Parts: sequence; structure tokens; C-alpha cells
Amino acid sequence: MNWKKTSIIVTLNNENYANGKKARTFNNIVEDPTEAQIKLFTDALLLLSNGDTLGDTEVVKHDTLD
Repeated sequence: MNWKKTSIIVTLNNENYANGKKARTFNNIVEDPTEAQIKLFTDALLLLSNGDTLGDTEVVKHDTLD
């Protein structure tokens, strides 16, 4: 298998969102992000938000079969 891309799905909680949460997908993340990198990334998102709290994060690695 060959690595194609890695995505991260971040779920943010806020009463201003429908159902109280919103999932955002970010593509073209480094191939194997560390827990520390993910924490820094989500901390930055929360810092730039309007009162959001972190729900959960999901890392999705996309591979191709050649």
C-alpha cells in the first residue's frame, strides 16, 4: 500500500451549532501525526474559535492499493 493522504476530523461542541456540535475535516495532514501534534492543532482551533470545546478527533489515513 502507498500512502495517499491523512485527514483529521475534529468535532467541536458549541450551543450555537445545530445539535450542539460541528465536525470539521482537515486534509493533507502529515502522514503519521503524533499525539502532541494533534493536541497543538486542536488547541489552536479552540483558541481561534468563539467558545468551542473539543468533542473528539479522528485521524483517517488514506492508502492506495497499486
